[in-house]
Amino acid sequence: MPRFDLILKKPSLLMLALILFCMTVLPNLAHAQTPLKDGDRVVIYGDSITQQRLYSRYLQQYVNCRYPDKKIVFINAGWSGDRAPGGLSRLKRDVLIHKPTVVTLFFGMNDGGYREVNDGIVATYRKGMEGIIKALQAENVRVVVYTPGCVDYDRRANLKAADYNKNLEALGNACKELATQYNCDFVDVFHPMLEFMTKQKEQNPKFTMIPDSVHPSAEGHMVMARHMLTAFAEPMPPMGVVDLKSGSAEGLSIASNNGAQVDLKGTPEQFPFWIQESVLPIAQACGMVDFATPKLTVKGLEEGVYDVMVAGNVIIGGTNAKALAEGVSVALPTETGQILHDLIANKENSYYNTWRNVRLKIDDADYREQIVKPLMDVDEAYHNAIWALISKSPEVTISIVSKPEGSNLALNCKYESSDANKYNWGTGGLTDGSWAANSKTCFATGDAPKFPKHVTIDLSKMAIINSVKIGVPPFGSTKTVVISVSQDNAEFTDVAKTEFEQKNEMQKTLAFEPVKAQYVRLTYVDKHEDKVGYPQNFAFTTECEVFGKAAD
Repeated sequence: MPRFDLILKKPSLLMLALILFCMTVLPNLAHAQTPLKDGDRVVIYGDSITQQRLYSRYLQQYVNCRYPDKKIVFINAGWSGDRAPGGLSRLKRDVLIHKPTVVTLFFGMNDGGYREVNDGIVATYRKGMEGIIKALQAENVRVVVYTPGCVDYDRRANLKAADYNKNLEALGNACKELATQYNCDFVDVFHPMLEFMTKQKEQNPKFTMIPDSVHPSAEGHMVMARHMLTAFAEPMPPMGVVDLKSGSAEGLSIASNNGAQVDLKGTPEQFPFWIQESVLPIAQACGMVDFATPKLTVKGLEEGVYDVMVAGNVIIGGTNAKALAEGVSVALPTETGQILHDLIANKENSYYNTWRNVRLKIDDADYREQIVKPLMDVDEAYHNAIWALISKSPEVTISIVSKPEGSNLALNCKYESSDANKYNWGTGGLTDGSWAANSKTCFATGDAPKFPKHVTIDLSKMAIINSVKIGVPPFGSTKTVVISVSQDNAEFTDVAKTEFEQKNEMQKTLAFEPVKAQYVRLTYVDKHEDKVGYPQNFAFTTECEVFGKAAD
C-alpha cells in the first residue's frame, strides 16, 4: 500500500497531476449518484416530452424490475409547452402536493425559444431551474437534473438555420453548473442522444427517432431513458454463471445436457424487463438491452454455433462458445414483463386524467376532494398491483442449442399417425415449418386413451440423420417422447428420448450418432395426469425438424 505521507513531503508530477485533476474536473461532477430507496416518492417533472409519458414509463418499468423488493411511487407531472419558469410557478400545485422525496427535472426544449442562443435565454432558463432546485431542496427533496435532449435538423429546416442544438447544449451546460453548485444528481441526455442519432443517420440518412424534430418517438424515449436511469438505478445484475465442465452453477441450475442442448433453470431475483418488438433494435443499439437485461455466462461449451432460446423463442441466434463464456444479455420474453409495462402505461394515463381533467378543472375545494380522492385511490391501487406483480419473478428455462449440421429434411414431408386426429387440428402442422402453438400449425394426435401412440414422418428418400428438433405448446399433457428411425418403415431403432414439462412451451434438439434412415418416428410413451387446456389423451407437438444430409 503506498505511503501517502511520503508522497506529500515533496512535490511530484503525480501530486501536481492530482491537484490539476481536482481543480479542473471535480467541480464539474455532481455527487455520487445512488439508487432510489424503498418508500421513495418520485415526481417526474418537465414539459411536453415528459407529458408524452414514454421515457417516464421506461424509467418506472426498469426501477420496478431492478428493485422488486422496493415500493416506490411515481407521478408524472409533465406539461406541454412548459419552460423552467413555468415549472417553478406550478411547483407547489403539481409537485409538492405529492410530498415527493425525489424529483427529476427535464426542461429546456421550449426554453430556447426555437431560435439562436443568446445570453438572455440562458439566464432566464438558469434562473427558473435554480428556483425549482432551491424550492425542492428547501423541502429536503433529492433533485435529479437532466439536460434537455436534442432536435432533428432533417425534420425542421428552421431549427437547423437557428442551430438550435447549440442552444440546447448551452442550456445543458447551465444544468451541469447548477447541479454542481447545488449538489444535485446530474445526467447529460443531450450529447449521448445527439451522438446516437448522428451515428444512425450515417448508416441510414432517413433515420429519425424524433419525427417532428422535437418530440421523440418511443425509440427516442428509449435512448433517453437509457442514460436517465444512471441517476438512480444500477445495471441489471448477472442472471447466472454456469460451468459445464465442472458442473458448477450460480443463479441457475443445469436441468439437462445431452451434448446438443443444455437446459438451464432458475428464478431470477429481478423481474424481467420487457421491450416491445418495434423498439428492440434501437434498445439494442443504444445499450439499453445490455443495461436492462441480465447477463448469462456459460463456460465449457464445445466450439460451434449456438442459439439461446427461452419459451420456444430464439432470443440470441448464431452466437458462439466464446461469446457465451464471456457473457451475453438475455431478454426474457415473459407475459408478466409485458403486463408490468402495460400496467405502468395505464397508471400514468389514469393519473393524467385525474390531474388535468378533474383536479385542475374544479374550483370548489371540498367538492373537488370528494371526486379526486377515490381517483387517487385508483392510482394507489395501480401501484399496489405493480408491487404485487413484481414480488414474484417467473421461473425460466433457458436452452443453449447447438446448431444442427445440415438442413431440415422433414420440411413439408408427409406423415402418418397411429391415432389420427378427427378434429381438423394441425393438418400438416408437424412439418410445416411453423412453431406456432395454435390449431392450424400445431400437430395433435387423436384422443384415444391407449398409450403409447406414434407419428411417422416419411423423408421420401434415404438420408444420413444426426439430430431431431421437436417442441411442445404450453398446453396439453405431452410427456415422454422417444425418437426412432427406420430404413423400411418396419424395423425401428431408438436414437433419442426426452421428457417435457407441462405449461412450458419448449423446443428440444436431440443429437445422436449419424444414422442412415428414411423414416423418423415420434412415439408418445405416456402422458401427464393433469389436464391443461385439453384432455390428457391428446399428444401435441408444435413442429418436428430432422437434420442431416442426403445419403450417397
